[in-house]
Amino acid sequence: MEERFVQKAVQLTPEESTGKLKVEKLWELMQNHPYQNEMSKVFDIDKIKDEYINIDFVDTVYKRVKHFSDKYKCSLIRAQIKDINVFEEDIIIDGKKEKEIVFHFDEYVVIDEVHQNLKTVARYDSKNTYLDEYVMTKYANNLFKKGLSDLARQNIQYFKDLATRSDNYNKHRSYRLVESDGITYLRGITSIDKYYEYGVDFTFVTSMLLFHDFMKKNNGVEYKITSAHINESKLEVIVAEKFKKAAGEFGKVSSAVKVATNDLGQGSLNFLNIINVGKTNKDGFYLFPKQNPFESNRVNISHTTKPENVATILKSMDNVLNTSDNFIKELMEVKTIKNPDELRVKIQAKINSPRSPYSTIKELSDIFKRRIDNDITNFSKLLEMCNKAEELQIPFDLKDKLRYIISDIILYGNVR
Repeated sequence: MEERFVQKAVQLTPEESTGKLKVEKLWELMQNHPYQNEMSKVFDIDKIKDEYINIDFVDTVYKRVKHFSDKYKCSLIRAQIKDINVFEEDIIIDGKKEKEIVFHFDEYVVIDEVHQNLKTVARYDSKNTYLDEYVMTKYANNLFKKGLSDLARQNIQYFKDLATRSDNYNKHRSYRLVESDGITYLRGITSIDKYYEYGVDFTFVTSMLLFHDFMKKNNGVEYKITSAHINESKLEVIVAEKFKKAAGEFGKVSSAVKVATNDLGQGSLNFLNIINVGKTNKDGFYLFPKQNPFESNRVNISHTTKPENVATILKSMDNVLNTSDNFIKELMEVKTIKNPDELRVKIQAKINSPRSPYSTIKELSDIFKRRIDNDITNFSKLLEMCNKAEELQIPFDLKDKLRYIISDIILYGNVR
């Protein structure tokens, strides 16, 4: 997949950030959003529009979100199977000719207007989602791989012909598009009326307003964005309390919230309360506690959640926007830290496993290869290793998974 669709880290450079953003400017990202009016009422935007959100790097991440909002035009069309042709074609993208899977819409609907003749290039899982309908994904992909695209097209055409003759096969779906540099891509295929897309812009705006409101209600709490990874369909931002507190052998810790959205997956909006571990002058690394059955530390809002229900959920986020005091007692009771070298060995084993996606990343393996004395007094050395692992510039998906591996082993002694 070309670089334009890769979720990348936002560079958080102190010299390039004022650490504040006017609510009115932030709200510009919601202009023309389908749920603009509902969210305006939730946050009382008319009343707070002149206020400033004071979160380190909020302006930096805002610029990046706005870049994707301006450069990648997302839209939605509706179409029937009988009006869609799927085939392989040579397409020039970024100056390179590549074989791509094309969805050509003979006829489609935008809101309530009928249009004709639209060519789109499949991205993400859109091709497989389409083929899954006929339980032929593996077969068709194998044909494309072997250069037998004509045979794959014949099989797909068979089902299109069925759809033309019978309504039982003529499924009506929503097709989610994004336009970039003159090419229209097909991002995903969903149901007509049971799928609500909120988007990267919606997620960033609502989360920053939630933190802003929480700070106003809790004097002394200040936030800093410590990590941000974005593309046109996915966002992950980690927002941590600025002031860390002592937590025994874990050193200094603070509460943090991982805010994420994935327009292409099951979870539209996700808020997870986590722990930021590290020295006072460093962002550190992150621990992900398991869910407490008595007090949830997460909110997951699916794509099937209606806007009015999202509004209700956003108003009750107290358990997720927690302070570090709630975590310190839990960290003090962690038993695994008495044997830091055993934990190091477990992390190293997961990294170096033959089937591990990290096995070829030598810099990561090198971090955990040096033995440390298996005594609690050396736990700080393991924490420093975890710090260095977090600082590595590796693909986002790998970094996110690595965070969970390290977290599970340190907190619970194994990977969940």
